Amino acid sequence: MYTKEYSYQDCQFVLLGRPTAGVLGIKYKGKGDRKYIWATGRKPITYVDGQEEYEGEVTLLQSEFEAIVRSLLPGGTITTLPPFDIVVMYVPNTANPVIVKDIIKGVLLTDWEKAGKSGDTNMEITLPFKAADVQLNAK
Repeated sequence: MYTKEYSYQDCQFVLLGRPTAGVLGIKYKGKGDRKYIWATGRKPITYVDGQEEYEGEVTLLQSEFEAIVRSLLPGGTITTLPPFDIVVMYVPNTANPVIVKDIIKGVLLTDWEKAGKSGDTNMEITLPFKAADVQLNAK
């Protein structure tokens, strides 16, 4: 039996509290500080888990970026926005879809850059971020 795999066309996004169609790409990851501990002998005897870190980037159409800029308080910048969540939903177009919802919590945008060149048909702006948490398959 064949099943339909998730694809980018199945993605839906909520950014800064509103559904956003102008997301051209997203990537996010987590990593944990995990270490072995050595004592006597040549091999570790146990391990510890330390802090977890989350980061990623979201690529937007320039019109979405400009909408964010317009929403800023006077004197505010993209990199001083208060923490916000990004909701990523994978909703496959099937009869009985299994919807996957990830919530990227406490997003802090770290930098931005506008760039373009001859022949571009649209402007894309990639916003790197750090996050406080990522809830995979959130309810």
